[in-house]
Amino acid sequence: MTSKTMPSTFEQSIETVIRDKRMCPSESRVLVAVSGGPDSVALLAVLHALRKRLGVELMVAHLDHGLRGEESKQDAQFVRQLCDRLGVEVMVQELGLKKTLARQQGLSLQEYAREARYTALYEMAQERNASKIALGHTADDQAETVLMWMIRGSGTNGLKGMYPVRGPYIIRPLLGMDRAEIVEYLNSRGLAYRNDSTNAQPIYLRNQIRRDLVPVLKRFNPKVVRVLGRQVEILREENRYLDQMAMDALNRVTQGCEEHGLVLSRSRLVALPLALKRRVICLAIKENSQKVRMVGFESVEAVLTKVVGGRTGAGIQVHGTWISREYETIRFQHIIPQAEKGELGDEEAKDRPIPIPSCVSWPLTGQTLKVVLRNKTDWDGVRASSPHVAYLDASTFTPSLSLRCWRPGDSFSPLGLGGQRKKLQDFFTDLKVERSKRIRLPLLVAPEGILWVAGYRINHRFRVTEPTSQVLVATMCQGC
Repeated sequence: MTSKTMPSTFEQSIETVIRDKRMCPSESRVLVAVSGGPDSVALLAVLHALRKRLGVELMVAHLDHGLRGEESKQDAQFVRQLCDRLGVEVMVQELGLKKTLARQQGLSLQEYAREARYTALYEMAQERNASKIALGHTADDQAETVLMWMIRGSGTNGLKGMYPVRGPYIIRPLLGMDRAEIVEYLNSRGLAYRNDSTNAQPIYLRNQIRRDLVPVLKRFNPKVVRVLGRQVEILREENRYLDQMAMDALNRVTQGCEEHGLVLSRSRLVALPLALKRRVICLAIKENSQKVRMVGFESVEAVLTKVVGGRTGAGIQVHGTWISREYETIRFQHIIPQAEKGELGDEEAKDRPIPIPSCVSWPLTGQTLKVVLRNKTDWDGVRASSPHVAYLDASTFTPSLSLRCWRPGDSFSPLGLGGQRKKLQDFFTDLKVERSKRIRLPLLVAPEGILWVAGYRINHRFRVTEPTSQVLVATMCQGC
């Protein structure tokens, strides 16, 4: 296969697309993903024919997923031989995907393979200093993608399809060409290609759409692939405009950001039009989980009815994000509070011994507890009202202290209630302490019970009184 002096009509069309969309500026190093199938072979052939006109350097990446045994090895050998004939550097990488790992991550095999594929391509591009990654997606792939999301009930966000240029790396020069044009080009050049046997397996939705649905639609409109492509262009621009409106709305309803997510004002969120409410929820979920590509309608409606419209404390999990209502806030947390599932992680549940004196860190809030013992005669007697300092009668408890999390059934006698005992859960509810904060608060405890709910109240039983001779001073602060 040799490059021609003048590009063919097909190649000229691709060149126009590349230049119009500024896919790869002159002197770019382009990593071409080649599976051996017709689309990727055509992509490599076109870019090879245009490389001098575009002023780009090509290299090829072939990824062996390790799922098709001998067939995968033959694909890799085919790509090596093709690149040898073209004089293009080729890198073959075995991904060694395992179906069990996909299940562990809660992904379908196709989603798992896609993530692994993109990760490998990005790494190979960085290793070879490539500025672009060219993928062989076609108009047929675009139509199948749109139909797949339509069947799943996606809104305009799913119907925007694939972009010709995505981010700083990904380019799709063939996205405007249908498969018939691709095959005709390959035949005209006498180029062979491989067929992936999994493309014929009906267990995958995309394959069913390609095999069963698209042919039926073509009976109603032979140009349905082109029609769907035009629809994508329209919906993409409308979706971009709506996304901007939703982002502005998200900024307006956001009360703040925490270490693990966003905090939204419920009243402001409720006041938004329904269409914006749905989009704001989708954006908030995506902010917390960058791997989420699409949030389904049912998930969004569940957030609206069960959380936004539910009682305080209500919460659900969506795509690895814990979404909960805490009074008049809606919280989106990337790490699900394990206490909501009735258990704590090993490290979180572990008691931290507190020698006297000592400084012990509390990772759940990033604070440090400092404890010292003072003679009452040396103590200045000024009992500061700061919630971050506790003064305790050291004679009323065993000096075997520890720091730990709140546990079901915990109770104490809050100072100011005359010794009346109260469940810690009720104490938090009365003060409107959000559940997301409750499970992280440190409790200073002794064998006799809870001494101090750090940042809130000491136990009445261990308060400093007139007969007190020694005072334990506990201070909770950032980095003290």
